[in-house]
Amino acid sequence: MQMVRNILILLVLLPLAIMLLMPKKELYYLLEKKLHEQNIIISQEKISEGLLSLNIEHPVIYFSGTPLATAENINLWSLLFYTKVDFKGLMIAQGLVNEIALQKFTAVHSMFSPLAIAVDGESSLGDIDGKAQLRERVLRLNIAQGGEVKAFSKYLKKSKEGWFYESKF
Repeated sequence: MQMVRNILILLVLLPLAIMLLMPKKELYYLLEKKLHEQNIIISQEKISEGLLSLNIEHPVIYFSGTPLATAENINLWSLLFYTKVDFKGLMIAQGLVNEIALQKFTAVHSMFSPLAIAVDGESSLGDIDGKAQLRERVLRLNIAQGGEVKAFSKYLKKSKEGWFYESKF
């Protein structure tokens, strides 16, 4: 009975220790290195660690040397089977004619649906929700008022539920 109790304690404490002691900054730098291979560079950011989270303030995201987006704050929060990324104050294509402001944008990955990433947000085009299907490599975003902005209507399609954007990656 003593052995069973010790094994149960170990099964509870080991994942907790892994989550708390995980080298979050080093994992972020590894992600940055992998993104650099795809010509995506994140710079000018300030990084701070929490117990279960990593907070990135004021990053500028470049694609092939061109500024693509800026954000006020990106917060990565992870348990072993659940990861959530919150973007606040995200401006995509800042300075271009077709600028999109995302006040709040969240991406969630769970081991209960390992082949999908759920996305949800509020933008200058209205509410956004959707899903990225990893196996099919398809991103579908439902956009509340997307077709009402003529600059974006050429990228969007109309369905019974409203406007949506669909892309393969």
